[in-house]
Amino acid sequence: MILLNRFLDSLEKQWLAVVVAALWLFSYTASQEKNSALIEQTKNLETQVLILEQQAHKSAKVIDSLSKIDTVIVNKIKTIKQKEYVQIKVIDSLPVSGLQKYFSDRYPQR
Repeated sequence: MILLNRFLDSLEKQWLAVVVAALWLFSYTASQEKNSALIEQTKNLETQVLILEQQAHKSAKVIDSLSKIDTVIVNKIKTIKQKEYVQIKVIDSLPVSGLQKYFSDRYPQR
């Protein structure tokens, strides 16, 4: 009982120190909770970054494959244009009677 009375007397004399210590303890625990929340948020964002990097890698592969397909299509277009040029050259070299025969065979009258 005497020990309790001495403790209470010392608290009365040093009440400001007790209040400051209580405030410091409260702010410390609040900052620890904020830190924990921020660390968890950082982990979530890191996983999202990894997922987005994987998606970007897959998209880059698709774009590369499309560019390869694009070159194939361009080559096919060139081939078609060359064949068309050859046919035009053949038609240009025909005489008028040959042209009449070519178009009458190609587009018969109905």
